[in-house]
Amino acid sequence: MDGPHNEHETKVQHDEGRGSASPRPVNEPPVFSAREDHGQQLPPHLQLPQNEAQATDAEPFQPLVEELKRLNPDDPQLAHQAAQIVRFYRRLYESYVAKNSESQRLESANGELRTANIQLCQEREFLKSRYAKQEHELAYFRQAFDNLGTGIGRLLRSSKGCTSEPRCETPTKVNEEAL
Repeated sequence: MDGPHNEHETKVQHDEGRGSASPRPVNEPPVFSAREDHGQQLPPHLQLPQNEAQATDAEPFQPLVEELKRLNPDDPQLAHQAAQIVRFYRRLYESYVAKNSESQRLESANGELRTANIQLCQEREFLKSRYAKQEHELAYFRQAFDNLGTGIGRLLRSSKGCTSEPRCETPTKVNEEAL
C-alpha cells in the first residue's frame, strides 16, 4: 500500500500490528476516495481512463460511503468492519468492471476476426473456382493443341506420302517435338 487513505485506517492498521483486536475510536469520520489504490496495479489494457474509472467506481458505492460516514461516530468498530467489507466489495467490483471491459473488447475483436474469416473463406472459394476454370480451359487448349498436331501430321502425311520421317509417325511425337 502506498499510504493510508485516512487517519482511521492508520490507527486500525497500527493497532492490528500490535495484535489488538479492536480499533481505537476516532472522532473524525473516515474519508473514502472514489478509487482506492490497493497496491495492485491493473495491466494498462484493463485500466479505464482516470475520470471514467472514478465515475464508474464511485456510483454504486456512494450510498454506502454516506452511511459509513454516519455510522463512524456511533460505533467505530462497526464502521471499521463495514468499511473493510465495502473495500472488499469495491475491489471485487473494480475487478468485474475491468474484466467486463476486457471481455467486451475481446468480443469486438472476435467479431472483426470472424468478419475477416468470412471474407477470406469467400476469397478462397472464388480462387478455387477460378483455378478449376483455368484447369478446365487448360485441358481444353491441350486437347485443341493435340487435335491441331494430329491434323498437321495428317496433312503432312497426305502431302508427302510420309516416308520414314519421325514427325509423321504419331501425333504425340509431333506434340513432344513442338514443345
